[in-house]
Amino acid sequence: MEITVLYIFFSFCIFSIIGWILEVSYRSFHAGKFVNPGLLKGPYLILYGTSSLMLMGCISIFDFYDANFIVKIFIYFIAITGLEVIAGLVGTGLFNIRLWDYSDQFLHYKGHVCLKFSVYWVFLAFGFEYFMLLPYQNMFNSIPSVFKILSTGVLISIIAIDFIEAFFKNIISPKSLGEKEMIELEFINIAKPLLENSALRTLSQFDHHRGKTRLEHVREVAYLSFKWGKRLSLDCNAIVRGALLHDLFYYDWLHEGPRFHGFRHHNIALKNAHKVTDLSKKEEDIIKKHMWPLTIIPPIYMESLIVSLIDTFCSARDYVNFKEHKKTRKPIVVLDNSGLGAGRV
Repeated sequence: MEITVLYIFFSFCIFSIIGWILEVSYRSFHAGKFVNPGLLKGPYLILYGTSSLMLMGCISIFDFYDANFIVKIFIYFIAITGLEVIAGLVGTGLFNIRLWDYSDQFLHYKGHVCLKFSVYWVFLAFGFEYFMLLPYQNMFNSIPSVFKILSTGVLISIIAIDFIEAFFKNIISPKSLGEKEMIELEFINIAKPLLENSALRTLSQFDHHRGKTRLEHVREVAYLSFKWGKRLSLDCNAIVRGALLHDLFYYDWLHEGPRFHGFRHHNIALKNAHKVTDLSKKEEDIIKKHMWPLTIIPPIYMESLIVSLIDTFCSARDYVNFKEHKKTRKPIVVLDNSGLGAGRV
């Protein structure tokens, strides 16, 4: 069968939904109540969709090389187990969520995989190859192209939005009040020297995005970038300092300032930042590359890329959020200079 882009995406959606149905049935039966598995909210599990595409690729290779049964067992075992390890590590390391736990099983690896379920997956892989793939391909060929295109577009869009929401929610959000307070205190300790500097506090006099001042914007970018950097074990000190200084310019960019502001203000901010404090090479790169890809030359540090992405996210959110910022916004972290030290208000 000819493999097309439509076939790949349609198959990914269909088997993500089928996988969700299987997982719901299995987990709900054992729990005695309805259990919605997975990271996302919708009725789909992208691990199953990804697994189906991987198995289709394996089957194509088997057919081309006329692989024997033993080779198939070995390839299926390695491929599926490897995918499960990667998915487990991504879930715990990136999203801070454990989607399944095999810790009570014989011969497991950090609870992500175990021998028993790897064998189960091999049996399911053979079932997919011999009993499911051909009927599915016949069904795919019988469905009108217009329906496949429309349904795939809608499903991929829904899954993508769901994934992005889960990504930002889990990667930068602490899981407990205690963790949140510790993170905010660490951020305050790093940010306080700059936030108390008059050169930076002057930014509160300039509007930046739809009712949000420039000081509020850089503080928000710094805080969210800091939380992301914590998850990824990056240089959070450089992230906070670079993010706080990334828009250090003193004019209303909507009504005045140099032409082609978007292509030039990062250099202006960098020049002003050098007047305020000494900068590391990493902090310089964060400020200079925060408008990438408008800067053409990409960031050379992961910290710079994080700040650039968060800055884009915050700016886009400011303009697509139709609520008035002045009525609804809350300061993420502010400094209490009453003499009792830094604190949250």
